[in-house]
Formats: sequence, structure tokens, C-alpha cells
Amino acid sequence: MTTSNQEPQPILSNLLRNNYYYSLNGFRGISIILVIFYHLQLSDNYFYTTIFNGGLGVNIFFVISGFLITSLCLKEKETTGNLSLKSFYIRRFLRIFPLAYLYIGVVFLLNHFYNLNISWIQFAGSALYLMNLSYFRSHDFTYYFSHYWSLSVEEQFYLLFPFVLKINRTVFYYIIICIVVALPLLCTVQQFVPALNSGTIYGFTHYFIKFQSIAVGCLFSLMGNNGSLDRNWLKQRKIAGNISAIALMFLLRFDEFYTLRSLYVNLLISLITGYLIISNIIPANDWIFKLLNNKLLSFIGILSYGIYIWQQLFTGHDPKMPLNIFPYNVWCLIIIPLLSYYFYERYFLKLKSKFKKTDEV
Repeated sequence: MTTSNQEPQPILSNLLRNNYYYSLNGFRGISIILVIFYHLQLSDNYFYTTIFNGGLGVNIFFVISGFLITSLCLKEKETTGNLSLKSFYIRRFLRIFPLAYLYIGVVFLLNHFYNLNISWIQFAGSALYLMNLSYFRSHDFTYYFSHYWSLSVEEQFYLLFPFVLKINRTVFYYIIICIVVALPLLCTVQQFVPALNSGTIYGFTHYFIKFQSIAVGCLFSLMGNNGSLDRNWLKQRKIAGNISAIALMFLLRFDEFYTLRSLYVNLLISLITGYLIISNIIPANDWIFKLLNNKLLSFIGILSYGIYIWQQLFTGHDPKMPLNIFPYNVWCLIIIPLLSYYFYERYFLKLKSKFKKTDEV
């Protein structure tokens, strides 16, 4: 009887040095498809609204973001011995800000020529990445900037937490655990103790709970890196596990409106998403892996940020905007992101290479 000398390898400690993470663009592609079809509102039947859940699409983006950025930061620390926050923020700026501000500029012009009645407070909240704060969502709120709440959540997370990861990975790990585990429990207690459900404590919990799904992505990256997740175990149970996870995800129905139930349902869906990501970055021959790495779906994933930014112009059902009309809006959702990516975004993406300590996907 022969035995193998190879021990099962944990996910990221084995794959961390790779220059490309499989399946992530496929997940991005699925996410943006969920968002687009949700906003197009092509049907109101139960099946359509269950599958094409915009909040679920954004939540998947959050988990991907937390997983990827944490993995890249850990990779940089492992390969260089340090994490350059300056380079990190420059790369984030070059990826997010040029297109985000271009969109704001375009909306500013459209607001003038088409009398969209968008107030200055909405422009300010979007430009400053504060659209996730209740003040900006309750003052002259407009659909044209409603998607900037997710950009605001991401940018605020990365403004606050990489400092901790740079200084001490263990402290970062425990902070992530607190957001994922302890914070929901504190929010639960608040529901039953009115004295804790107001003032500073209320503001603290309801601000940081917005980072929950990003933190789940961070947690899966950390667990994969420290050996808590075994690649062979995941591969052996992948098909049954993935199918069950996907079915449960849609059965639970992601709810973007805050309630005690949605707090735990959305947390469970985020954990399911993390499991799906971590089990599909391992190269495989199964149909799930092949679907996620399909060239068309991956290409949609590459364009997903541009699609997400521009889609708000064409899915608002605003009679003042002629390009909101179906099927012209669908053609715009294809053409504008393509033009944006090839003639604008790629210029800034190429600049990122000057500030890379490691390769990014």
C-alpha cells in the first residue's frame, strides 16, 4: 500500500503567489447581470425577482472585494515584507476615482441640459463618497447617484482598515471577527434594549454593520491564508456543496433593507458567497468552474465596474432621458461600458502597474 507524501495544502498559502485568481471575473459577471436585470425590471413575477436581486449582486461584489484586496495585501506582505499604503491608495484611486468622477461630470451636464433637478447635495455626497450616510440618502435623493452608496461603503472600509492590516495581521483578524460575529449580536441586543438603540451606540453599530459582507470576504482570505481551509476537502465536496449553497442563497432571498432577520440572512448569504469563491479559485474540470471561467462571462466581469457605474443612466425609467427606453437602453448598456473601458479606463489601469508591488487580478 502506497501513501502520498503530499499533505493537503490550504487554499491561499498555496495559491497566494499566483498572479491570477480563477473565477473572480466570472463572479463579477454574474453579479453585474443580477444588478442590471433587477434595474431593468423586465418582469415582476416571483422567479424573476428572486433570481435577479440587485442587492444580492452588490453583496457578491462586496465579498469579492474584501477577499481580493485582503489577499493582495497579504501577498504583498509575504513577498516584500511590507505593505505600502501609499501604493495601495494610489492603485485604489486609479481604479475607482477616474470613472466615478467622469460619471459625476456627465450627470452634471445632463442635469443642466435635461433639467433633471438633481440637487447639489447629491453631487457633493457622491463626490465625497458619503452616499451611504442617511443624511445624503434623505435629502433630495436621486436615482442617478443611488448606486454610489456601495462605492462609499467600499472606499470608507479601505480608508479605515488597511492601516490595521499593515501594523498587525492578528489585530486585523480579530476586528474582522468582531464585525462578522460580535456586531450582529450587539445589534440584536439593541433591538430588545431601547437604551442601547439610540445615540452613539446606535450610530456605531449601524455604521460598521454596513461593512459586514466586505468583512466576510476578508475573513475567507485570512482563513485561507492561515491554513483553516483545506483545498482537497473543498475539491472533494465541491459540486454537492456548491449546488446546495446556490440553492440556499436564492431560497433565503437577500434583503437590502435593514431588519433583524435581514441582518442574519444577509450574513449567511455572504458566508455562502465566500465559500463559493474560495472553492472555485482552485483550478478544476467541473462544469461550475468552466462556467465561471467562460470567456464571455469573464469579459462581462472585466467590464463590470464600468457597467455598474453607467447603468444608472439607462435604467432609471426617467421620461426626461430618451435613452431609458427599452431596447435602446440595453444597447447603451453594451456600447457605453465598452467605449468607457477601451478608451478611458484602460489608460488609468495601465498606470496602476507603476505602483504594483504584486500582480493584481
